[in-house]
Amino acid sequence: MQKLKVIYEFVLGILKNRYGAATVLALGWITFISDIDLPFIIGEQIELKKMTIEVQKITEKNDDLILKLIEIDENPKVLERIARERYFMKKPFEEVYRIVD
Repeated sequence: MQKLKVIYEFVLGILKNRYGAATVLALGWITFISDIDLPFIIGEQIELKKMTIEVQKITEKNDDLILKLIEIDENPKVLERIARERYFMKKPFEEVYRIVD
């Protein structure tokens, strides 16, 4: 109870001073009322971290695809294998059997 009274007197002393009251009002305004308030900033920081992780994953995937593209350009056998596997292409007079699970 004694601590509460000390805190109350401290806050009352600050609010009696016009500069202290203006400071408390400004901090309250910045923290809760303005368009860019503290909860908004925290939410944006969380979203920024998520997007940074997503960009990192996409960059890694892009690097892998670039390596695959270089491999396809350099080796025609890889291109033939991909054409046969993905697009079911075949050589003339060749039969292709597709096994469905």
